Amino acid sequence: MRANTEANTEANTEPSTTAATEGGARPHGPEHGPEHGAGVDPPVHRKDRAAQVAALAWSALYAVFGAYWWFSGNAFPYAAGGGDEPGASLVALTGTAEAAVVLAGLPAVLLALVLLRGSRAGRPLLIGAGAALAGILLLAMTDVNLLASVGYLPFGVYGLITGHEVGGVFLAVITEWPLLHGMLCVLGGLLWARAVLGYARRTGDVCADCGRGAAADGWLSPPAAARWGRVAALIAAVIPVLYAVTRYAWALGIPLGISEEFLRQGQEAGMWLAGSFLASFGVVGAVLTLGLFQKWGEVFPRWMVGLAGRRVPVSLAVIPASFVSVLVTVGGFAMWTGYARAVTPLETDFMASAPGLLWPLWGVALAAATLAYHHRRLPACATCDRP
Repeated sequence: MRANTEANTEANTEPSTTAATEGGARPHGPEHGPEHGAGVDPPVHRKDRAAQVAALAWSALYAVFGAYWWFSGNAFPYAAGGGDEPGASLVALTGTAEAAVVLAGLPAVLLALVLLRGSRAGRPLLIGAGAALAGILLLAMTDVNLLASVGYLPFGVYGLITGHEVGGVFLAVITEWPLLHGMLCVLGGLLWARAVLGYARRTGDVCADCGRGAAADGWLSPPAAARWGRVAALIAAVIPVLYAVTRYAWALGIPLGISEEFLRQGQEAGMWLAGSFLASFGVVGAVLTLGLFQKWGEVFPRWMVGLAGRRVPVSLAVIPASFVSVLVTVGGFAMWTGYARAVTPLETDFMASAPGLLWPLWGVALAAATLAYHHRRLPACATCDRP
């Protein structure tokens, strides 16, 4: 890492990305390295500031919603007794929904202001609080209906196009306030995760430009990430295929792991047609997951006319994969907390729910594979010289 041997009198101003010293060399002030002077607040990277401002704005808006719910008693996203419903959110199951809503509002606004200040005092506590808030928003305040709506999107679109009754049902479900609230929480969780990451990078012993530190030379180095990322991606690809095998079998009238009676009930209710759509969605996702360690996940293949040979934008893979990993993990929690038992008779038809019990592993593996892909694809940094 490049040491800064000269005092910087403008440490509290935002760094310029185009400034240059005589001879064309890049400046090496504290804004371009991991170390910051004692008692001096490190400068803010533009993207980090934007993320923290966005998180602050989200929490301010959510505080308005919370105040409305508190004083009016209307449209609160968690119905009374919601914890008894199969697939309910974790905050509803644990009876902490009201507390979570309050904490995500004004207290979170205050936390965002502290992160924007960038002080290193209480850094572990601030990072822990921000990470906990992001985790609650992403994993605890959404229920299984968000995953179901995304998973059954092809079937819903099919129903809307063909006039099948499922189209109307799907449209009604995706416009319900509790589901929209779940999407709002996922957005807030992603914003808060990025805000905390920016603060941790700004105040830690990492490069202020690329965010890489000692870990980038160890388990997050491209060779290491390629090894464990491949394993994670394979796990994340196998689990949805296992789910798809059972649904395809039932759609074809094969009682794989279930009773003839349950198979017949599903056929009469149209369950297996819907299941085949969801299975196909999962198979497509499994194939795309393989791209997290395959060459075609970095460069568009020849058959993609107009894109062939071009580099795949990192965000094109990372953003949707991160979103799906959150939804699948939440769905996996629902399976373990009673949703599977509510929708299928586990005692006699265990295979109807067994693949769903692996979804938490699927979500974690997909998140790990996405992280590995991100670190493998990071460009060389002109500041810290990491390749």
